[in-house]
Amino acid sequence: MTEKERKHVSLPLAIFTLLIVAAIMAVGLAVMKLNTMVTFILALLAVCIIAICQGMKLESLQEIILQGFRKFALIGMILISVGMVVGTWIISGIVPSIIYYGLQIFSPSSFLALGFVICCIVSFFTGSSYAALGTMGIAFMTIGYGMDIHPGLTAGMAVSGAVFGDKMSPFSDTTNMAPAAAGTDIFLHIKSMFYTVIPSFIITVILYFILGLKYDTASGDSLEGIDSIISSLDECFNISPVLLIVPVLTIVLVAKKVPAMIALVIGAIAGVIAALIAQPQFTFNEVVTAMSTGFYEEFDNEALSSLLNRGGISAMMSTIVYCVFAMELGELMFEMGVLSVILSKFSDKILKPCNLIITTLLSCLITVMLTTSQYMAILLPGEVFRPSYDKARIAPYVLSRTLEDGGTIFSFLVPWSAAAIYSSGVLGVSTLEYLPYAFLTLLCPVFAVICAVTGIGVFDSNDHKLIGKTRKTVE
Repeated sequence: MTEKERKHVSLPLAIFTLLIVAAIMAVGLAVMKLNTMVTFILALLAVCIIAICQGMKLESLQEIILQGFRKFALIGMILISVGMVVGTWIISGIVPSIIYYGLQIFSPSSFLALGFVICCIVSFFTGSSYAALGTMGIAFMTIGYGMDIHPGLTAGMAVSGAVFGDKMSPFSDTTNMAPAAAGTDIFLHIKSMFYTVIPSFIITVILYFILGLKYDTASGDSLEGIDSIISSLDECFNISPVLLIVPVLTIVLVAKKVPAMIALVIGAIAGVIAALIAQPQFTFNEVVTAMSTGFYEEFDNEALSSLLNRGGISAMMSTIVYCVFAMELGELMFEMGVLSVILSKFSDKILKPCNLIITTLLSCLITVMLTTSQYMAILLPGEVFRPSYDKARIAPYVLSRTLEDGGTIFSFLVPWSAAAIYSSGVLGVSTLEYLPYAFLTLLCPVFAVICAVTGIGVFDSNDHKLIGKTRKTVE
């Protein structure tokens, strides 16, 4: 559908479509406890019916759905690559070596705080939350299981660290996308994000440290289990620090701006080579099959079985299907102009900095909920609200920061969004399970609201501070 056709969508129709999708999602997921895939299909069918009733041709409808599928292609290939990585890194002894050394180096009291900082570092230098979760996230999940730490807590820690880089790294696509949408410089954008990200980072480290102390006092009963896992790993695999070269290589490739999919495929191939060299107890057929169906072996230690029997392309298929429907639904909603029509009606009526920033945050949340895409949640509100920020005489880097505090963050918290589905599929923990522990993602929008209300970190178009002046229009 062309831009001209999108403008013909009326406000009542846009609101009606929004309410229909929200009702299907709420009733299907929360009330009827339907399968997520089924709920997406019902929502997509409902929006298709609305589009057809409004005169959209079936050919155009099919093309829009296929366009959403094409946009999913890269995420799908990354998911397939992650499945290959997990399978080959386990059978090669890479993941077992990470678990082996991790259980000895980390203590339950330090694991969460240090793991969060390490994920932040990796995601910052790679600029990819997906790559960070697909490498360090998986490794830390297995270590967390070995330490008997709640999987939701470990997953929340990994997601928080991955999001940090997705927001702050100059290598990140969203970090470049937000200032482009707002019309500002990337480094002014990153500097502006200090006001919301740094306080969130500090509090997050403290919270993980405090929670780690809890597990330290309760870890006595699990020490014997940890020793048993270490012993079983030593018996079943050839453990070596040399194997850690493969994940380091993968992270370096992403940091060097090699596309994440290609870097992960190289990592999977390196895992196959490492398995053939370091783990002669496995046949060639078993090694290459691990890329497809994952690693499955019978261990005397039940905990080790739950840690290592996973991976492969087949393990990612349900996540891939979820993402396909999510992207197709989001593309159809975008092409119908549902959100742009609604937001444009209110953008020029909220010109006080405080109200404008908070409205932008809410718009990002609504966009994520309806389109399931963090990219649309940055670009669409940015496109709609940029004239309002100019008219209100607010610095564009305040808008770009708000787009990241909303669009980038909320995409990891809304269970049916593409980023949340990816995170859940890779880490093996549902979004609702890790959400309460993803402290950085929860705190950034809170500090964005605090900045909006107090004026801290809010500047006018002449770079003058607006502390205490955000509840009235800028003179």
